[in-house]
Parts: sequence; C-alpha cells; structure tokens
Amino acid sequence: MHVFIHVLSLCFAFIGVIYFLYILVHLFAWIKLPTANRSDDYTPQTKISIIIPARNEESTISACIGAISEQTYPANLIELIIVDDHSTDNTKEIAKKAVLGLKIASHLITIEEDHHGKKSAITEGIKNASGELVVITDADCKSNPNWLTAMEHEYRQSGAYMFCGPVQITQPRGFLECFQSLELCGLSVLSGAGIQLGIPLLCNGANVAYTHSIFNKLHGFSGIDANPSGDDVLFMFKVHQNYPGKVWYVKSKDAFVFTSAQATWHDFFSQRTRWTSKGLTSNNRLNSLISALVFAVNFLSVIAILSILVCGKLSGLLMYGLGLKILADFLLLLVATSYFGKKSLLWIFPLAELFTMLYTVWVGVTVSFSSYNWKDRIYKPHL
Repeated sequence: MHVFIHVLSLCFAFIGVIYFLYILVHLFAWIKLPTANRSDDYTPQTKISIIIPARNEESTISACIGAISEQTYPANLIELIIVDDHSTDNTKEIAKKAVLGLKIASHLITIEEDHHGKKSAITEGIKNASGELVVITDADCKSNPNWLTAMEHEYRQSGAYMFCGPVQITQPRGFLECFQSLELCGLSVLSGAGIQLGIPLLCNGANVAYTHSIFNKLHGFSGIDANPSGDDVLFMFKVHQNYPGKVWYVKSKDAFVFTSAQATWHDFFSQRTRWTSKGLTSNNRLNSLISALVFAVNFLSVIAILSILVCGKLSGLLMYGLGLKILADFLLLLVATSYFGKKSLLWIFPLAELFTMLYTVWVGVTVSFSSYNWKDRIYKPHL
C-alpha cells in the first residue's frame, strides 16, 4: 500500500507540474493575445452569409433572428440562411414569421430527407450562400449588435481563413448553470490562447466564421463526417493542418455570442459526452495528449482526495500535485472571469473544482460506451 501511494505521489507531482505549466503558458498567451480594436468610423465592406442550423428550436429561434436584425452591420451586406434540420416542432413556422419584414435578405431551407445533423445543415446552407465570409451560430443564441462588424474587421485585418469568437452563458442560476458559465469562461481563454500559440485545440460552434472559398477548397466536412458533432473543432483542425497560422481568435467583447446553459443534469452530461467524443475522433495527436493530461490530473486528484478519506492524511507529493492542480485552475478562472466580467462566479470555485474532477473522470471512463442525446436524436460516440 505504501509503495502504491509513493508511486502515485510521484506520478501526481510530475503530472501536476506539467498541468500547471500548461495553464501558465496559456495564461501568458491570452494576455499577449491582442484585443481587436477598430476605429469608430470603420466601414465594413464584406458580404456575409449567416448560417443558422436549426432543429426543434421553437422557443429560441425568434429571439436569435431578432438579435441578428439588430446588427449594426450594413443590411445590404448581410444574407441570413436558416436551415431546418427536419424539426418536429414549430421551428420552421416560427422562423418564417420572424424573418418577415427584415431589412436583410433571408432564406429558409430544409435539408434533404436522407441527410440530417448540423454538418449537413451547414453544408446545405453554404451551398445556398453568396457571401464571401460565412458566419455560423446556433439557433438558441443571441449575438452582440456589433458581432458581425467585429468578425469582419478581423477577417480584413488578419488575412486568416477561420475565425473563432467568444461564447458566454446568459444569466446563470443555480449551481449547475453557474458552473457551466464559470467553465465556459475558462474554456474561452484556453481557446484564444491555444490559437495565439499556434496550437488551436478549442473553439465553440456557436460563434465561428470562415471564408466561403476555404470551406469549398477543403471539401467542407469531408473526412471528418463520421462524428455527427465536430463541425467546429474538427473543421478547425482541418484548416490548421492545411494552412497553419490561418486560424484566428477574435478577442473582442463586441464579438460575444450568448447562449443558455444546459438546464438539466442529463442534458449536461449528454453535452459533455458529445464534446469528449469529438476529441476521440480528431486524429490530432496534440489534442489527444492534452485530453489525456486533463483526464490524468483530474483522476489523480480524485484518488488523492479518496486517500485522505481512507487514510486520514495526504503525502507531501500528493498534496503538492493536488495543490498545483487547484492553483492552476484558480488562476485560469481568475483571469477568465476578470475579462468576461464574471468574477462573482468565483464563489462556487471550491465546489466547482471538486465537481470538475468527478465529472471529467466519469465522462472520460464512460464515453466509449455511453450514448448521448443531441437535438432529440440519440447518438453513440464513434471511436
């Protein structure tokens, strides 16, 4: 038993150092990542096609379209394409009413009967798009009024082909929603920092954009279509693999897109299983390595805490590893919540940290045989 604890302690101390350095490097990269700035008299010039894949979003689609109608971007340069993914509720009918009277060109289409899923919806939308820049958001999201202007400005200034923007959760209530909001702050920082470092590993499909031409040149989601999810991260890997340095993070509060948290524990775990399944099918070695690091540090943290409960004490090296893990996460969330204006969420950090350890281990262990529900469809992860 003592030998096991000693070996475990050495492993945890080593992994704790690696994890701490990983977070620290990303924090410095985030701080170094320039904030997008544009002059007050900036005039957009790019035709944009907004693609909104929608399935069973009758409660949110109207608000999503309403937020787009309030964009400060020139109306004559916006094309809105809503793609209905065989909704079984009133999404399509509500969307039809919501686009009436809009000053921007709008189209409502349905994907073919033998196709389904977000990737198919995006592909169908882009087939019908005429914009030079394609911007993707979800039907349950609301955008900042300057969202399109911020994304287009970075497109013209950076010379990049793909753009990832920040996503935040609106008005979280209760532990589960506050936890998701806190976690998303940290993930957003890691997303931007990774892109800044030239090793993009994270992005959020509720706020991405890419050039129409690069989507066609890379044959869209061909080669990454085995997983029903991954229209964001897997396509980002594809762009980066073929054109290193051409993925860009839009660090601008004007570029915010807002969404709601998963309301139930079942929906939360389904979402996390779906997210994890993307990493298992990415064929990205660095992504796999970082995923293993995150799983290992959380798994060892759980073992360390259990050893306290069983043995009543914690070895010095175990304490060292656990302390580094907790310190790294706190620093990440302190920086992240400061930028996103959500420092008040830090009060749940102790409980959130424990929950992160437990759910990360649970999902990591069960993902290979767990199914998940996404848009009222049941999927099994493709490994």
